[in-house]
Amino acid sequence: MSTATEGGSAWNALSTRVRGNWLPVVIFIGVVVLVAVFVPAFFQPNNLLNVGRQSAIVGVIAIGMTFVILTGGIDLSVGSILALSGVTTAMLINNGMVVPLAMVIALVVGVAVGILNGLGVAVLGIQPFIMTLATMVAIQGLSLRLTNGGPQQFNNTADIFRVIGSGNVLGIPGPFLVFIIVAIVGILVLRYLAFGRYIYAIGGSLEAARLSGVRTKRTLILAYAISGLCAGLAGVMTASRLGVGDPTAGSLSNLDAITAVVIGGTSLMGGTGGAVGTVFGALLLAVLSNVMNLIGISPFDQQIVKGAVIVIAVLVAVQASRRRLRERKPLDTPQKSRVAPQQAPPGEASRVDAGD
Repeated sequence: MSTATEGGSAWNALSTRVRGNWLPVVIFIGVVVLVAVFVPAFFQPNNLLNVGRQSAIVGVIAIGMTFVILTGGIDLSVGSILALSGVTTAMLINNGMVVPLAMVIALVVGVAVGILNGLGVAVLGIQPFIMTLATMVAIQGLSLRLTNGGPQQFNNTADIFRVIGSGNVLGIPGPFLVFIIVAIVGILVLRYLAFGRYIYAIGGSLEAARLSGVRTKRTLILAYAISGLCAGLAGVMTASRLGVGDPTAGSLSNLDAITAVVIGGTSLMGGTGGAVGTVFGALLLAVLSNVMNLIGISPFDQQIVKGAVIVIAVLVAVQASRRRLRERKPLDTPQKSRVAPQQAPPGEASRVDAGD
């Protein structure tokens, strides 16, 4: 009896772990196996390098988006931040500024917009969807105003600038290396720093986190600042890759980033998920796009497929959240049943009820 119970509990623990942290990995491996069977051309070295490049921009944005979604928020402005950062880089280089300094200022622009979003959400109490929607429209208009609606060409001369856009390091695409570095930093912050624990606490319950001593406003502002920083970095990478500062670049980056985060197992309600899943979510999106290109699916049909993937990912996330709630209920019931038979003194009855 005990052996069967132990075996059942071990299986439940394994099942819970697979459904949680490792589900995106399992899905990614399953898709790769199917691709290996039906589209063997996918595994050509040059094509694999292209997949790495394709995943980089969305992946960098998605890592920053993970911090925001873990708090229970959303950031719709990342695509506009990407465009503004790229435009800023191009205009500063054209005006004679050295490339490294232009890159830093472009990143600062992204952080500034992120802080603005955080202040609106944390201090003014504006819903994240509304606040980031407003900044998305405003920043997009600012980018178009600065460029008069047209792309800004510039001379790409710095080696480091070329590497992060279209170059290679030891045969590995530079943009993919940037993505991996950003992902490692995000994983370490969320897993091992107090700030990461605060992010999860706010996503679980903002009020409970505040009562526990978490500086919720500061944490929220930092989360949106990180999202802005990652979007700004993606904008610099995009400008380097295209050779222009395009005010319309990144128009769908926010949707792709959200899709990567949700596919990676992070709940839109906050408090559940992490950067590891986001990495595999971004890679999975890149694999799907690449495979659809290889088999000749039109770009328009690819958008339909992406929309279906978003719906399926959200449905899976909702079902997982409901399942976790059901699994917690049996744990709470015995505690209440043990408290009920106790005969509390008349003066203590109200305190027992209040504690429940």
